[in-house]
Amino acid sequence: MPDVRVKFEIACPNNHNQTVSFTKPEFEDWLKSGQMVFHCNTCDTDWTPSGEDIARFRREFAKCPT
Repeated sequence: MPDVRVKFEIACPNNHNQTVSFTKPEFEDWLKSGQMVFHCNTCDTDWTPSGEDIARFRREFAKCPT
């Protein structure tokens, strides 16, 4: 079974809604790399996800079939 791509709704620090999507392996690799940074095209802002965001992503991935 191929990895499931999950979409997440997040907001940049300036409250612009964004949608990001990745598979669990992509997420884990990105997190381990220490380079997890989101970008808002609306206001040209970069930010790192909060611990709360990361926990939410992990909870959603836990619901996915393996």
